[in-house]
Amino acid sequence: MRDIEIQEYKAEDIQTLSGIEHIRLRAGMYIGSIEAEGLHQIWLEIVSNSVDEYLNGGATQIDVELMKNGGVKITDNGRGIPIGIHESGCSVLEAVFGITNTGAKYDNEGKSGYNSSGGTNGIGAKATNALSTYFRAESYRDGKGEEVTFERGLLTNHRFIKPNDKSFHGVTVEFIPDPTVLHCVVFDYAKIDKQLQELSYLCKGLTFSLIAEGQRKKFYCSNNGLLDYVNDLTEKTITLADPFYCNIEGLEIAMAFNTTASYIYRLYTNNIPQFKGTHHTGFKTALTTVMNQYAKDNNLIKDKDDNLQGADLEEGQVLILSLRYLDPVYQGQNKENLTSAEARTYVQRIATGELRNWLDSHPKDARNIIDKALVSKKAREAAKRARATVKSKAEGKKSVVKMSAKLADAYSDNRPKCELFIVEGDSAAGNMKEGRNNEFQAILPIRGKILNVLKAPIDKALANAEVVTMIETFGLSIDVKNKKIAFVEDNLRYGKIIIASDADVDGRINCQ
Repeated sequence: MRDIEIQEYKAEDIQTLSGIEHIRLRAGMYIGSIEAEGLHQIWLEIVSNSVDEYLNGGATQIDVELMKNGGVKITDNGRGIPIGIHESGCSVLEAVFGITNTGAKYDNEGKSGYNSSGGTNGIGAKATNALSTYFRAESYRDGKGEEVTFERGLLTNHRFIKPNDKSFHGVTVEFIPDPTVLHCVVFDYAKIDKQLQELSYLCKGLTFSLIAEGQRKKFYCSNNGLLDYVNDLTEKTITLADPFYCNIEGLEIAMAFNTTASYIYRLYTNNIPQFKGTHHTGFKTALTTVMNQYAKDNNLIKDKDDNLQGADLEEGQVLILSLRYLDPVYQGQNKENLTSAEARTYVQRIATGELRNWLDSHPKDARNIIDKALVSKKAREAAKRARATVKSKAEGKKSVVKMSAKLADAYSDNRPKCELFIVEGDSAAGNMKEGRNNEFQAILPIRGKILNVLKAPIDKALANAEVVTMIETFGLSIDVKNKKIAFVEDNLRYGKIIIASDADVDGRINCQ
């Protein structure tokens, strides 16, 4: 181990950073990355605030402009941010964008003006501000206007604005990403285009626009919500059934099945996308249960047969699930995993009833879906039997000799093709296992320093545990009477034996 110089550690070394300072120092913790994904996350934080206004009945239009200076401007016609003095002494507008852990989305009973929202932590817009060289927010409400500007999260100006039209209301935010913190500051037009299209499906009737230099102005608005979304995703495939759709009590689901083997799913909570979550688990449980019950009730699966599994129903499935939820719990600021336990039971309960009704009213579609799932089930079971057969054959080969518990063997019957890698210890074995082809490559870990059999007497060599392990693994045997190693060529288990060792003294081998 290298020597570590012990530094003096004093009371004054303990620091307390402001929220804005901490965001800038540990940006990845707040936006997931300081690369392109993080850049688009800070854009999404602002757009999500405008979408929250739509969710709560306050906005019908959101405009996005990618500006020549590398910045972006987002404008909505929502209710506008209240104009007044915050308890901290600054304006409410400054607090909303400049003071972390500040906002109107903490109340879990919807009494603060947001019955559901993507924002929950009072961090998102502040992270965008902290990670921008320039940030401006402008709000109009109740016939009044107000503006604040920041540089790298610090207030530079505050002023009141007299609106030209006192009936106008809404918020405009523009910002320029900071290249001293973010490694990527160039917005991807195609990515933003796709995200706005996606948001339009989630926000039925809400109009988005996108304008950028060199591009024609684009508009996005969906009249049928997730039905439009699922039809778009299945446009170039052959579908097996009419789409399933429900929109009840804050849960909207659209699902289709096609003839492909792929599984496409999109998950959202309050219009924030997730990769996984309890809402997804709840739906999958409902779908598998209802499909099995329907199949048995209609003699599509016999009582004695095994049930369909979730994986059988995923082949060719296209699922979009959007949940509007008052007090969601996420894993991390990026909200990529919904962890609310109640969301699982909530989604499962509603989906179970809606799926049952749909299957009963679409018997032909139900038959097509179940028939495809049964084909997947047969393929899964055949693959399982094939794996069991290969494993059994491999175990049969092993049973000829005593195998080390640490041996990660190859499963091929073509033993001359197989290779055995001898590695130094369990740690090295773990790395080798990740990179090997387990059809013909086996891994055997041994202690780094074993007996020097070139110098040791044969009695001592044949009594050494590591040496005996290798002899048995190779398919050799020990002739105890004559004190020698014997072999039968047909019993040899590997065509090649490869020593993978470190370059240090423990790994040096003398060969004669």
